[in-house]
Amino acid sequence: MASSISVLPLLDVHRSVVELRLAGSWHSYHVADAPALAAALANAVGSPRFDARTGELSVRVPRAGKPAGQARIFSLSEFSLALPSATLVG
Repeated sequence: MASSISVLPLLDVHRSVVELRLAGSWHSYHVADAPALAAALANAVGSPRFDARTGELSVRVPRAGKPAGQARIFSLSEFSLALPSATLVG
């Protein structure tokens, strides 16, 4: 992940939502397996890294014989920024 950056993700396991602060603004992403991501983050051996080009979050977890840990990759899908178009009449 050469184009990845170090991040501190905020995770809502119940809604499967990951929040990342990128370039000074917050972005919301859906993650398919939030419990697995929570477990990986709880055991991480370094800072998680996010690659905006591929939409992947990499979390290194401990593995026997691998001092730097083994990368677990989670695909994130960014939520649309479309604003609602409904109006109230009355």
